[in-house]
Amino acid sequence: MTASEIDAFQLSRVYGEGWNAAKKLISEGHIAREAQSSQLNPYGSGEERDRWAEGFKQGLISRTNSRSLARGRGWRHGH
Repeated sequence: MTASEIDAFQLSRVYGEGWNAAKKLISEGHIAREAQSSQLNPYGSGEERDRWAEGFKQGLISRTNSRSLARGRGWRHGH
């Protein structure tokens, strides 16, 4: 593996940590908000902090999308 591949792999892990943090809050019945990411993000600065925040945000978005699909409002509705 090259250094850039290792960096990409590590950043994907950091993204997953953010995603999992959002999902954990949701599963525990907490109302997760994107604003919480800055308080919960374990990374002080840099690209890792940005990737963690993006994972957290996408974890929240996926919650919304899964609820839409459960209500029949997904992209396949009516097809």
